[in-house]
Amino acid sequence: MPTVDQQRTVALVTLGCTRNEVDSEELAGRLADGGWTLVENVDEADVAVVNTCGFIEQAKKDSIDVILEASEAKETGRTQAVVAVGCLAQRYGTELAAELPEADAVLGFDSYADMSAQLTAILEGDRPAAPTPGDRRHLLPLTPVARQEASAAVAIPGHGGRATHTPSDLPEGLAPASGPRVVRRRLEQRPWAPLKIASGCDRRCSFCAIPMFRGAFLSRHPDDVVAEAEWLGRHGARELFLVSENSTSYGKDLGDLGALDALLPRLVAVDGVDWVRVSYLQPAEVRPQLLDAMAATAGVVPWYDLSFQHSSPSVLRRMRRFGGS
Repeated sequence: MPTVDQQRTVALVTLGCTRNEVDSEELAGRLADGGWTLVENVDEADVAVVNTCGFIEQAKKDSIDVILEASEAKETGRTQAVVAVGCLAQRYGTELAAELPEADAVLGFDSYADMSAQLTAILEGDRPAAPTPGDRRHLLPLTPVARQEASAAVAIPGHGGRATHTPSDLPEGLAPASGPRVVRRRLEQRPWAPLKIASGCDRRCSFCAIPMFRGAFLSRHPDDVVAEAEWLGRHGARELFLVSENSTSYGKDLGDLGALDALLPRLVAVDGVDWVRVSYLQPAEVRPQLLDAMAATAGVVPWYDLSFQHSSPSVLRRMRRFGGS
C-alpha cells in the first residue's frame, strides 16, 4: 500500500458508449480532486477502475474479460485492487460480486460522488458492499417536471457538479457568487469530446434494460451544459458531441420542449468550439422546430444519426417503438 508520502495512482479503463466516456472523465475529475494521480496503464496503478458496459451480451463478456485481465496485474505489476463500476456493476451488483471474486469491489452509481474515499478504503482492506440490483426508475417522480428538484438526492453519473439554480426573481445579491462547477478531467486529448445533456430514458423498448439501471429521463440544466462546454473548449475540444439516452426528450422535465433548440446557439457560441453534433435523436419524438434549429444554426453539424431499424415498421413494432420509414 502507498505510504502517506507516496502518490496514489489509478487507471480508468472505459468500455461501452460515449456516455460512459463522460462518466469516466467525471470519475477522473473526482479522483484527481481527491489527490489521485491518473495513469494510463493498469500495471502502473495502485487501483484499476473498470467502467463496464452491461447493454448486450458481447459487451458484458468484454467487461468481464477486461476485469479478469486487469486482475492479472495484481500478480505482475503494481496493482493492488481492481474495482468494477459502470452499467454492468450497477445492473448486476451483488450477483457480479459473487461470481467474479477477481474484482476487489463492485461499486454502483451511488458510490461515484465519494469514489476517492471508496478507493482509499479498498486499499486499506475494506470491501464495500456491492449494490443490490433494482429499478432506478423509481428514484425519481413519474411526472417529468417534478424530477429536477427531486434529483438532488439521486446519483446521476455524468451530470458533474450540479449547481443549485437560483430563481431569477431573487433580490440582487442573493444569487450564487459562482456558476456551475465542472467536475471532469479529459482522459484523451482528441479534438472532439462527448458532452452529456441528459441521462436515463422513459421509453420502454422491448430489447433494452437501460432505463432500469440508468433510471428515468433527466435533463441537465442548460447552464450546467454550457459551463461544461466552455470548460471543454478551454481544454482543446473543437467539436462537441451531444450525448444522452434520448436527446429529443431534452427539456421535457424542465418545462420546455424547445430547450434543445435554444441550447444549440449557446453551445456554438462557446470560445474554441467550432462544431456541435447532436446524437441519440428518437425519430418518433423529433419536432420540426428542432430540425429547423439544427439547420439554421451555423456550427451545428448537418448530421442525423438514424438507426437502420427505422427502415422497417415491423421491426420497430417488435422493438416496441413507434414511427415508420
